[in-house]
Amino acid sequence: MISPKVQKYIDEHAIGSEYLFKDWETFLDLLYAEGGRVSAILWWDYCEVSQQPESVGSGGYRDPENDAYVYAETQFYQDEVETKTLDEIKRYIGQQRRSGFRYGDSYRSHELIPSFYLQTEENGN
Repeated sequence: MISPKVQKYIDEHAIGSEYLFKDWETFLDLLYAEGGRVSAILWWDYCEVSQQPESVGSGGYRDPENDAYVYAETQFYQDEVETKTLDEIKRYIGQQRRSGFRYGDSYRSHELIPSFYLQTEENGN
């Protein structure tokens, strides 16, 4: 069950119907402070609309604050992270954002942004 504080943050800051946030660190800090956990991390490529043809992502959401940018959904994810600490998750996210993703020679990430699947009682935890 999601705490009321976390739900309020989601309602006010989530981009689209995903647990995708411009300020993902604040979301994670609040989630873990409220006893929540992440079960998987999915990646989005934040890029200019004109850069999307060369992005590792496709489709997605326009940035609600800047129509020239899009959050393009990638097929990259990391599951089974529910046993990781908040610091370990932040370290993993930082490493992936620094290294980026490539798909062949033609497609690359621009600025990776994580979204999250949350651990719930329904997914066995």
